Amino acid sequence: MGETKKALFARNLVCICIDSAEEGDLQGKIWHQYSDDSIAFGNVADMVIKMDNLYDQWDFPQKGLEQREFTSTKRSEELPRTDKLPIDEIQKKCGTRNIQNKKGELATFVVQVAFRQKATWQGRAICSENGKEYDFGSAKALIDIMDTKIHGER
Repeated sequence: MGETKKALFARNLVCICIDSAEEGDLQGKIWHQYSDDSIAFGNVADMVIKMDNLYDQWDFPQKGLEQREFTSTKRSEELPRTDKLPIDEIQKKCGTRNIQNKKGELATFVVQVAFRQKATWQGRAICSENGKEYDFGSAKALIDIMDTKIHGER
Protein backbone atom coordinates (compact mmCIF):
# COMPACT_ATOMS: atom_id res chain seq x y z
CA MET A 1 0.00 0.00 0.00
CA GLY A 2 2.88 2.39 0.73
CA GLU A 3 4.14 2.36 -2.87
CA THR A 4 0.64 2.97 -4.24
CA LYS A 5 0.11 5.90 -1.92
CA LYS A 6 3.44 7.44 -2.92
CA ALA A 7 2.61 7.17 -6.63
CA LEU A 8 -0.90 8.56 -6.13
CA PHE A 9 0.33 11.83 -4.69
CA ALA A 10 3.06 12.76 -7.18
CA ARG A 11 2.99 16.30 -8.50
CA ASN A 12 3.02 15.18 -12.13
CA LEU A 13 0.20 12.67 -11.76
CA VAL A 14 -2.32 12.30 -14.58
CA CYS A 15 -5.48 10.26 -14.82
CA ILE A 16 -6.15 8.71 -18.21
CA CYS A 17 -9.81 7.86 -18.72
CA ILE A 18 -10.44 5.55 -21.68
CA ASP A 19 -13.99 6.08 -22.96
CA SER A 20 -13.97 4.14 -26.21
CA ALA A 21 -11.84 1.91 -28.39
CA GLU A 22 -12.99 2.48 -31.94
CA GLU A 23 -11.22 0.56 -34.70
CA GLY A 24 -8.70 -0.73 -32.16
CA ASP A 25 -7.55 2.75 -31.10
CA LEU A 26 -8.24 4.36 -27.72
CA GLN A 27 -10.13 7.61 -27.14
CA GLY A 28 -10.75 9.45 -23.91
CA LYS A 29 -9.62 12.22 -21.60
CA ILE A 30 -6.54 13.18 -19.62
CA TRP A 31 -7.07 14.82 -16.24
CA HIS A 32 -4.38 16.50 -14.16
CA GLN A 33 -4.30 18.10 -10.73
CA TYR A 34 -3.93 21.70 -11.86
CA SER A 35 -7.10 22.16 -13.92
CA ASP A 36 -10.82 21.55 -13.65
CA ASP A 37 -10.90 20.77 -17.38
CA SER A 38 -9.89 17.56 -19.10
CA ILE A 39 -7.76 17.21 -22.22
CA ALA A 40 -9.54 15.09 -24.85
CA PHE A 41 -7.57 12.74 -27.10
CA GLY A 42 -8.76 10.99 -30.24
CA ASN A 43 -6.14 8.23 -30.44
CA VAL A 44 -3.07 6.99 -28.58
CA ALA A 45 -0.67 9.12 -30.64
CA ASP A 46 -2.72 12.19 -29.74
CA MET A 47 -2.66 11.14 -26.07
CA VAL A 48 1.14 10.76 -26.05
CA ILE A 49 1.66 14.13 -27.76
CA LYS A 50 -0.72 15.93 -25.39
CA MET A 51 0.86 14.34 -22.32
CA ASP A 52 4.36 15.19 -23.56
CA ASN A 53 3.25 18.80 -24.19
CA LEU A 54 1.90 18.93 -20.65
CA TYR A 55 5.22 17.68 -19.24
CA ASP A 56 7.04 20.27 -21.38
CA GLN A 57 4.78 23.00 -20.01
CA TRP A 58 5.48 21.81 -16.46
CA ASP A 59 9.15 21.14 -17.23
CA PHE A 60 8.63 18.06 -15.08
CA PRO A 61 9.75 15.40 -15.46
CA GLN A 62 12.49 17.09 -17.38
CA LYS A 63 13.54 15.74 -20.75
CA GLY A 64 16.66 13.65 -21.00
CA LEU A 65 17.13 14.88 -24.57
CA GLU A 66 16.46 18.28 -26.08
CA GLN A 67 14.85 18.79 -29.47
CA ARG A 68 17.47 18.82 -32.22
CA GLU A 69 17.75 22.14 -34.04
CA PHE A 70 19.43 22.79 -37.35
CA THR A 71 19.40 26.57 -37.13
CA SER A 72 20.98 28.65 -34.45
CA THR A 73 18.65 30.20 -31.89
CA LYS A 74 19.09 32.14 -28.70
CA ARG A 75 16.87 29.80 -26.70
CA SER A 76 19.19 29.61 -23.70
CA GLU A 77 19.24 33.40 -23.43
CA GLU A 78 15.45 33.69 -23.73
CA LEU A 79 14.68 31.58 -20.67
CA PRO A 80 16.07 32.86 -17.39
CA ARG A 81 17.26 30.03 -15.18
CA THR A 82 15.80 29.80 -11.69
CA ASP A 83 15.77 27.16 -9.01
CA LYS A 84 11.99 26.81 -9.34
CA LEU A 85 10.34 24.62 -11.91
CA PRO A 86 7.28 25.83 -13.84
CA ILE A 87 5.24 23.03 -12.20
CA ASP A 88 5.93 24.64 -8.79
CA GLU A 89 4.56 27.97 -10.01
CA ILE A 90 1.54 26.30 -11.63
CA GLN A 91 0.80 24.41 -8.42
CA LYS A 92 1.09 27.60 -6.38
CA LYS A 93 -1.14 29.57 -8.77
CA CYS A 94 -3.80 26.92 -9.52
CA GLY A 95 -3.80 24.71 -6.43
CA THR A 96 -4.42 20.98 -6.74
CA ARG A 97 -7.49 18.90 -7.40
CA ASN A 98 -8.34 15.29 -6.70
CA ILE A 99 -8.14 13.38 -9.98
CA GLN A 100 -8.43 9.93 -8.45
CA ASN A 101 -12.24 10.07 -8.61
CA LYS A 102 -12.31 10.42 -12.42
CA LYS A 103 -13.53 7.36 -14.31
CA GLY A 104 -13.37 6.29 -17.93
CA GLU A 105 -16.20 4.28 -19.51
CA LEU A 106 -13.86 1.38 -20.37
CA ALA A 107 -10.85 1.85 -18.10
CA THR A 108 -9.02 4.34 -15.91
CA PHE A 109 -5.29 4.60 -15.30
CA VAL A 110 -3.51 6.84 -12.82
CA VAL A 111 -0.09 7.46 -14.36
CA GLN A 112 3.11 8.90 -12.98
CA VAL A 113 5.86 9.44 -15.51
CA ALA A 114 8.97 9.50 -13.33
CA PHE A 115 11.54 10.05 -16.09
CA ARG A 116 11.69 11.14 -19.71
CA GLN A 117 14.89 9.51 -20.83
CA LYS A 118 16.00 7.91 -24.10
CA ALA A 119 13.31 9.95 -25.90
CA THR A 120 10.47 8.10 -24.10
CA TRP A 121 8.84 7.71 -20.68
CA GLN A 122 9.50 5.55 -17.65
CA GLY A 123 7.10 5.32 -14.74
CA ARG A 124 4.20 3.57 -13.09
CA ALA A 125 0.53 3.13 -13.96
CA ILE A 126 -2.22 1.96 -11.64
CA CYS A 127 -5.41 0.55 -13.08
CA SER A 128 -8.25 2.01 -11.01
CA GLU A 129 -10.65 -0.85 -11.72
CA ASN A 130 -8.50 -3.66 -10.30
CA GLY A 131 -5.81 -1.76 -8.34
CA LYS A 132 -2.99 -3.46 -10.23
CA GLU A 133 0.27 -1.56 -10.55
CA TYR A 134 2.36 -1.67 -13.69
CA ASP A 135 5.87 -0.34 -14.22
CA PHE A 136 6.61 0.76 -17.77
CA GLY A 137 9.87 1.60 -19.51
CA SER A 138 8.46 3.38 -22.55
CA ALA A 139 5.37 5.15 -23.84
CA LYS A 140 4.73 2.08 -26.01
CA ALA A 141 4.81 -0.18 -22.95
CA LEU A 142 2.23 2.10 -21.25
CA ILE A 143 0.01 1.90 -24.34
CA ASP A 144 0.40 -1.91 -24.37
CA ILE A 145 -0.75 -2.04 -20.72
CA MET A 146 -3.84 0.00 -21.56
CA ASP A 147 -4.55 -1.98 -24.71
CA THR A 148 -4.26 -5.31 -22.87
CA LYS A 149 -6.63 -4.12 -20.15
CA ILE A 150 -9.26 -3.12 -22.72
CA HIS A 151 -8.84 -5.72 -25.46
CA GLY A 152 -7.28 -8.56 -23.46
CA GLU A 153 -4.33 -10.66 -24.59
CA ARG A 154 -4.20 -11.04 -28.35
